[in-house]
Amino acid sequence: MKKCYKQFPGIKALAVLFFIALTGCEKKPPETVPVITTATASDITKSSAVSGGEITSDGGSPVTARGVCWSTDSNPSLDDNFTTDGAGTGTFTSNINNLNPGTSYYIRSYATNSIGTAYGDELSFSTNPLAVGDEHQGGKIAYILKQGDPGYVSGEVHGIIAAPADLPDPYQWYNGSAVATGATATAIGSGNANTVAIVNAQGNGTYAAKACYDYVLGGYSDWFLPSQDELHMMFLNRALIGGFDTTYDVYYWTSSEYDNDMSFMETFFFSDGFRGFQGKHVPLKVRPVRSF
Repeated sequence: MKKCYKQFPGIKALAVLFFIALTGCEKKPPETVPVITTATASDITKSSAVSGGEITSDGGSPVTARGVCWSTDSNPSLDDNFTTDGAGTGTFTSNINNLNPGTSYYIRSYATNSIGTAYGDELSFSTNPLAVGDEHQGGKIAYILKQGDPGYVSGEVHGIIAAPADLPDPYQWYNGSAVATGATATAIGSGNANTVAIVNAQGNGTYAAKACYDYVLGGYSDWFLPSQDELHMMFLNRALIGGFDTTYDVYYWTSSEYDNDMSFMETFFFSDGFRGFQGKHVPLKVRPVRSF
C-alpha cells in the first residue's frame, strides 16, 4: 500500500529562521571615509617642521594615501601643498619642507580610501624668523631692513646677504680709466645700482665692482659691491657674519665713489670702524653682497 506524506508549507522557512537564530547574522555597516587626527607641529625651523597624524579607523575600506596638507590660508587641502606618507591606519610622521621663515601656516592631516578623503583637525604654527648671521640664499644674512630703511616692507623680511668669504684676491676699484661713474650713493639699498653704474662706465676689466657683478654662488648671480652704509652695517654685525680679515690696516672697498680719483672705503681693523678714502688704483679686499 503506497504511503503519502503531506508537506506542510512554511517548514523550510521556519528551518532557515531557526538556523539564523542559532548562527546569528549581522548586517555589514556602510563604508565611510577614514577617521583621522592631526599631530601638533614640532622640530620647527626657519624652513621646515614635522607633523603627521593618527588614523583610528579606515572607514571599512583600506586607506590608500595619507599625509599632511599645509597653507598660509585656513583649511588647507589636497589643492594646496601636501606630503605623501604611505598607506594604512595607525600613526605616521610627515616632514614639511620649503617653508618661508617667520611665517604662520595652517596644517591638516588627511587620509584617503575608496569612499573619499577625510581631514583631521586644523592646527597652526609659525616658522622661526630669520636673524643676522643665518645662512640664507647663498651666504649669511648681514643686515635685516628696519622701518625707515629704503626697501623696507611692513610684514616682510628683506635685507642684505654677504658672501660667506672675501674674494680670494684684492682688487683695484677701477680698470685703469679714471672717470666719474656716478656711483656716489652711500645709503643702504644703493649698492646694486652703484655696481651697475660702475660696470657700465668702466666696461670689461679686473676690478672690484666687476668681480662682484660676475660673481655666482649658491645659484645666485645678483651679487654686487656694497655701498658705504651697507658695508658699515656689515662692520657692525661682523662677529655674526664672520670671515673678515681683521688685521690692522686691512681695507675693504665700497661701491660709493668720492670723485674721479678716490672712492670711499672702510677698514676692517674693526676696533673703531674707521671710514676713509683711497685711490682707485690700490688693491683692497672685496666682499660681495646681494639683496633678499
